[in-house]
Amino acid sequence: MGHGKLWREAARAGVRWGITGGVVGFAVSLLGALAGIIAAGFVGVFCGRRVARSAVGGDHPSEGAAAGLAGGAVAMPLFVVGSAAGALVSASSLGSRRIAATLSDATGMELGPGEAWQIFLLSVALAAFFEAVIFMVSSCIAGAMACRKDRS
Repeated sequence: MGHGKLWREAARAGVRWGITGGVVGFAVSLLGALAGIIAAGFVGVFCGRRVARSAVGGDHPSEGAAAGLAGGAVAMPLFVVGSAAGALVSASSLGSRRIAATLSDATGMELGPGEAWQIFLLSVALAAFFEAVIFMVSSCIAGAMACRKDRS
């Protein structure tokens, strides 16, 4: 398999699953960051499986893993941005005063709205990092699994 075909197919499937994943990540992250982290695994699996089947079509797991990795590299930023946007929309509807009150009750420390917003933004960045890692790993593994030989 040529690298040109791999990257063409990876870009095509990655953009498709990235856009789909961005919308799914946005909608799911309205429920919370944990939901976005869980959705990253599922969307990564679907992306990796699709790009491996379309780009490789063979029986070599290493080629499938490379295809999944390439497709995940294209789709992952779109998913993470959509998921982060969903979390920010959800938090803005709550308001920084309500977030501060909740964090103050949970930690027992008095936090102002500005400090609470900074902590929230830090948590969104941490969730985005975990989503990116989970998306890439699941995409790579799914690509390898899609191209393995059935030994039955």
